[in-house]
Order: sequence, then C-alpha cells, then structure tokens
Amino acid sequence: MYYPYEKRTILTAEPLANGIVRVFTNIFPLDRTGWYRLRLILSGVIGAGVTPYADGLYRWVKGITIRTSRGEVLINQVPGMALYWKNALLNHSAPVHDILLAAGGTIQAILDIDFTFPFLNRAEDTIFDSGRYSNIELQIATGTVADFAPAGAATAAVTMGIEIHSTLSAMIQDGTGKPFALPYVATYPLIHADIQRFWDLESSLDLGLFGFFIYNHDASARPFCGAAVGNDHLTDVSFKDTVRIWMNNVDYRSFQEERRKLLPYNFYTPVVGTELPTLTAGLYPHLFVRSGSINEVYATGKKSFIRLEFANATGTDEADLCVFGMRALR
Repeated sequence: MYYPYEKRTILTAEPLANGIVRVFTNIFPLDRTGWYRLRLILSGVIGAGVTPYADGLYRWVKGITIRTSRGEVLINQVPGMALYWKNALLNHSAPVHDILLAAGGTIQAILDIDFTFPFLNRAEDTIFDSGRYSNIELQIATGTVADFAPAGAATAAVTMGIEIHSTLSAMIQDGTGKPFALPYVATYPLIHADIQRFWDLESSLDLGLFGFFIYNHDASARPFCGAAVGNDHLTDVSFKDTVRIWMNNVDYRSFQEERRKLLPYNFYTPVVGTELPTLTAGLYPHLFVRSGSINEVYATGKKSFIRLEFANATGTDEADLCVFGMRALR
C-alpha cells in the first residue's frame, strides 16, 4: 500500500549572507513521514556589473552538509555545482535556473537534495525516515560576489526557501516500506592533473556506492565548473580495489556515450554567453547499478585499497569527483 505524495514549505525568503556557514536546526518537522527530497529555492539579486554566470547561484553554494541526531551524515560538504550535475545525470534534465545574460538583475535556481535514487526499483530503499530522529541539521557554506560574474558582480543578495517532498509510504507497519539504508553523497578534493592523477576512496563496512562522476576542467575554473568549451582530456580511466579491477583503462569516448544516454539532447546545444551549465564536455559518469536492484551496490568494505585513476593528455587540467550511494542505518 502506498500513500499520497506531498509538498510542504517550511521556510521562505530567508536571507543568506556572503561568505558564511549558515546552520539550520530545529526547523524540520520530524513526523514519521518519508522524505523524497529537500528542495532549496534560491533567488539572487545581482547588481550591475559584468555579465553574470548563468549558474552563479549554484557556484555560490560552496558546500551543503546534512547531519542527523544519530550522527549520520547524508550529504557531506557537497557544493551546489556537484549537486547540479548529479541531479542532471540521474533525472535526465537540467535543474531549473534562469539563464541570465544581462548585466545584473534577478536570478533564480532550484537545488534539490534527493534522498531517493530514480534507478532503484524501490524508492523506499533509501527514502529518509524522519521519525527516526530528534533533530536534523542542514549546513550551507556560501561564497562571495565573485562567484556570480567573471570579474565579480557589484552586489549580490540571496534569499532561500525550503520545501520538503514526502510521503507516508515509508511508515508502512509491516516494514515493507521501511528504508534499507541512508542515501549518501560526497565530493573529494580537486586534484591537479600535473601533480596527481588519482583519488583513494573511502573503504567502510557501512558504505556502498551506486555510482560516481568525474568533472574535468581547466585550471582557471572553479570546482565542477568547466570553461565555455569544456574539457574531455582525461583518458584511460580505471577503478580498482584489492580484489579486482572494475574499470580497466576506459577510453574517454566511452564516457561521452554514457552521458549522452543520461542527458537529453538539448544539453549539447551550444549557447553564446558566459560559461553556461548546458555544456557537458568534461563530464565522466559511471553507474554500478544497472538493473534497479540495491544489491548491485559497490560495497567498499573489506577493501584496504580503492582507487580511481586516470591518464591525462595535457597535464595542466584539474578534476573533481562526486560519489553517491548509501550508508547503513545507525
């Protein structure tokens, strides 16, 4: 048995200052509903200046963290642009945002923090059971006016609203609707390809990965933000652990084909303007789950070594990594 889907607004037009870490606590209703997502509705008023980035609001969100009263971390310091690309890949559409090409004005954007994964057969596997907790903490680190335009905007004032999208289906009494695990999203530090060409991933008995994506960009760009033409310079990508090699020197063109299957055609339509997020060159996605079963998760436990590595054609690029999966309930 399933119950209706609902949306609740819990915060509107909350001012967010530049260059701070804002913590929201004791504002979320913990009424035993199952959360599909938190939706952040961002609105910025950009003062006159250089033509703003169309994705400036996503750039401005430097890190989002969600913790529970049980010490669980669902979202671990993930910047807005990393969530932008994760949501685009998994939902097969660009998050809603204004394409602002004028010198100043109002810019708005939707930033979803999803707790379910569309490729799983059962949303309840990772749906967030709010009734398990006495408090939920949302932490948002913000940037500065320099994130809104190439040479910096004159001023930038941002407000935020929060919605909860939920259902009672996670609370079915016979247990069939209970979540199996917690959703998890994290990013790894940016690496310079001329210094290092690999990430060593976390190994933990309570952590499984559904997938990851690498974002390749030039050295002058911010994390997860490519130049106007983007980059596809990473070659021979490998994913290996102490047991076996799961991805053996995969060519970059294989990732191009993967992202074409995940993203709609209009993502590839060039747009004249300042660094628009409709350009996907440099995006390297991989999903471990293919048939919809949570049992396909890549289990990181009992492995002393998990490495994602690549070769690089230029040696001057940079690369970012975002992983998403599940962690065991505490």
